[in-house]
Amino acid sequence: MLKVFIAEDEEIIRLSLRKQLAKLEKEGEVQFVGEASDGDMALSMMQELKPDLLLTDIRMPFMNGLDLARYAKEMLPWLHVIIISGYDNFAYSQEAITIGVDSYITKPVTTNELTSAIMASQKQIQQELERQKQPDQKNKILHFEYYKEHFFHHLEKSGYKPSELIERQEKLNFNLLGQYLTALYVKLPQQHLNEQNYQHLILRFHEIFGSDKSVLSVIYDTLTIKGLVSGPTEAKSMDKAYYAADILQYELQSIEESAFVIAIGNTSNRLTELRNHLLVTQQFAIDNLEPFSGKIIRLADSANIEDARFVLPDKTLLNLNQDFQVTESISAILQGLETEKGFSSSYAYQVAQYLMNFLKKLDTNQGKKILAEYQESDLVLISNTPSVYRLLLEVLLTAIKNGVKEKSYQKKEQEHPVVTAVYKEILENYSDPNLSLQAAADNASVSLTYLSTLFSQTKGKTFIDALTEIRLNHAKELLKETDLLITAIAFEIGYNDPNYFSYLFKKKVGVSPKAFRMEQNK
Repeated sequence: MLKVFIAEDEEIIRLSLRKQLAKLEKEGEVQFVGEASDGDMALSMMQELKPDLLLTDIRMPFMNGLDLARYAKEMLPWLHVIIISGYDNFAYSQEAITIGVDSYITKPVTTNELTSAIMASQKQIQQELERQKQPDQKNKILHFEYYKEHFFHHLEKSGYKPSELIERQEKLNFNLLGQYLTALYVKLPQQHLNEQNYQHLILRFHEIFGSDKSVLSVIYDTLTIKGLVSGPTEAKSMDKAYYAADILQYELQSIEESAFVIAIGNTSNRLTELRNHLLVTQQFAIDNLEPFSGKIIRLADSANIEDARFVLPDKTLLNLNQDFQVTESISAILQGLETEKGFSSSYAYQVAQYLMNFLKKLDTNQGKKILAEYQESDLVLISNTPSVYRLLLEVLLTAIKNGVKEKSYQKKEQEHPVVTAVYKEILENYSDPNLSLQAAADNASVSLTYLSTLFSQTKGKTFIDALTEIRLNHAKELLKETDLLITAIAFEIGYNDPNYFSYLFKKKVGVSPKAFRMEQNK
């Protein structure tokens, strides 16, 4: 069953499309999930509703239908699009083809035309599924999956030199060079993912991420999913990581998995730190599987500062966010740096480099003084001399211990300030028809994907669900306490289309606004 979303600025056209979709809903072909009167609002709603098919006009305020289609397909790779336009324009048609739109139909749209277009989209989806299930194609996908498994296994076990990572870019179809990299790790309980779901997810992830050079994912075995996300900036890498995690969460829930946790690690543009970030993210996911089942969690959010956990060569986890002992930590590091060939100066350099970077992120006065005294260029020389290296560790770890304590005093046990501000915005501006997830994200100076994830994790409901709930609660009050027309109530609570308000009210409350009012007045 296709989940269908409508983006159209004309109320009459939206109503007509809804009525036509209602006939297909009765036949079990489609499910109408939502609508918007402009492209900007449509994009933010689709982020949360995740439809399979978009019906969109071209000319709309704020964002036209072609731009909406382009951005929505980037956000939801599986999305199919049908353009509905009042203009039989060759240039529009050509651009629609470039974007990958399924059909282009002109107004007025008949039921037969719409049904034919939807059936054509369903056929394309079915053909793609069948193509992936062909033995040759399936074997090719599985072979690539095994190669990725080998890559991640070697990365975790002994790591790669930067030159070795770059050499593997092309075969992995993943951007590494000059990128900021973020680790993802999905943990499921023992023996929880059956073979059928395992095979399904391999094919599905290939469909979603296979051609995306900024996401590298692998179902390492039937129990874990691992990934790396790249971006030209730290912010874009992290935003893409939230996008990928959101998709992973949606896909696991679609096969009725709920006992899992998706951990998002920290971001770095240093290839030498990649192994550590992946191992630390993995351990973080394992540690937090039970309390956060079914959720997306970010490593840095666990301490409200950039997380400082380092995995030594013997896989000992050094957690510098806790109230650690400096002397014991130095001993653990030095012991972890001892290999069969003696003291590992190359790994000692990586540890020192990591500690220096973390101290920089803490941004304390003590840290600034140390960073000014010990330049990164000095680390190579110091790392070759164990006795001097021990002194450096003592200086860095003492400064980190003091810095973490200082930051902990600043941390308040309260709801995330971004969510608090956004929820307050909903309460105060629910009657604004232009209030959307995108608008709220812009006002909070965060990305749409980050706000969507953060809001749903904190509130236990999506932004759209929270906004709808608040609007309908006010509608109930107005229906009970005033004689306002239902049309006027719709406008009062932020809906420009009274018919959509009535549809939504009945869907959420169980009865129409008119019936609700009659029941209250008995």
